[in-house]
Amino acid sequence: MNTNLSRAANGFLLDLVMELKNGFIRRCDKMGLTGEEIAALKDMTIEDIHYICNSEVSVLSFQINHENLSRLLNQARAEQTRLKRLDRALALGGSIALLSHFFGLPSSEVATRRRIAGIKVRAGRGTVISDEESARLWSIWDNSGKTVSCDTEEGLEIMLLAAEEMNIPLTAVWNTIRKWESERLTAASRKMA
Repeated sequence: MNTNLSRAANGFLLDLVMELKNGFIRRCDKMGLTGEEIAALKDMTIEDIHYICNSEVSVLSFQINHENLSRLLNQARAEQTRLKRLDRALALGGSIALLSHFFGLPSSEVATRRRIAGIKVRAGRGTVISDEESARLWSIWDNSGKTVSCDTEEGLEIMLLAAEEMNIPLTAVWNTIRKWESERLTAASRKMA
């Protein structure tokens, strides 16, 4: 083990000693220290601590937990994908309601992210798309698959692509498709009644 890693490991041991001196024994138990080792650590002097922390010989060994590492790497990649999608949604004019729905962001965080990204938002009612834009959006949405819901990640991705392709605000796309889905559900419930 290299010297810096040995000292870092021994520094961790110092943390355990400080916890022991403050009466917290559980952490040492969980680390696998024996009762004798805990007693010895608890009775360490400042000179003992100094010597151990500066020693090039490590009292701890490290081991990679491959399962946890794999899980954390996958989570990191998923989070990066989520953040890229969030930035895209902001840049394409996603409203506070949309960003809250898909990303769980409170309005204050949306405002902060917009400010940092230099995105100016026009106050008032959102953009309503024209009949021509609506027909084009329907074509895009319909070609993506009729089983996709606008409330899913897959649906969001299709809406992001449509907003980019058509150069219209994402919120206008979302509102239009939600209206279509609501009308379809209402029509289906009328048929069942």
